[in-house]
Amino acid sequence: QRARREVDEEDPDLVIGSPPCTDLNLNLKSWSVEELARRRACSRLHLLVCIELYTDQLRRGRHFLHEHPASATSWRTDVIKRIMNLEGVDKVTSDQCQYGAEAWNGQPIRKPTGFMSNSPILLQRLERRCFGRGGLCSRPQGGRHAECIGKRAQRAAIFQEELCLTILRGLREQLISDGRMFKNEIGIMTEAAR
Repeated sequence: QRARREVDEEDPDLVIGSPPCTDLNLNLKSWSVEELARRRACSRLHLLVCIELYTDQLRRGRHFLHEHPASATSWRTDVIKRIMNLEGVDKVTSDQCQYGAEAWNGQPIRKPTGFMSNSPILLQRLERRCFGRGGLCSRPQGGRHAECIGKRAQRAAIFQEELCLTILRGLREQLISDGRMFKNEIGIMTEAAR
């Protein structure tokens, strides 16, 4: 309810959804049947709220960005498939090592990640893949990929500064393309000023 209220009040140009993936991809042996069902229901509700917010953004002529691990089961749900089939919505895959995701010891964490959006420019900027072979990373400083499990997976779930900057730059370029911003100016044009 709070998220819906804030989107209605603020009318943002971009809504980013990154629902927790852990409860949609749970280890069945770790939880009782009841706890597993409860966690999955909460995760599904969170996903449905995100989809509702994305649909509102589309209706308003604004943008959304959905982030989830590339292998997450959520990509195969009916609600995600429905929004993916809408005109102007697309998906790319990126590797988080290309944005600075690292383990505590500095090893890169690959973590293939899916991004879905109705902003083609933002998706174009976000599509960075690692082309290293044999566990080696293709980022400029190189390194061998650390396995993305446990605490390393938790660390990789945090958006790195380079990823945040890429999102902001991509959004800025998209808003310039949309005529809502102009190069060498600060701020976004309001509906009344256009």
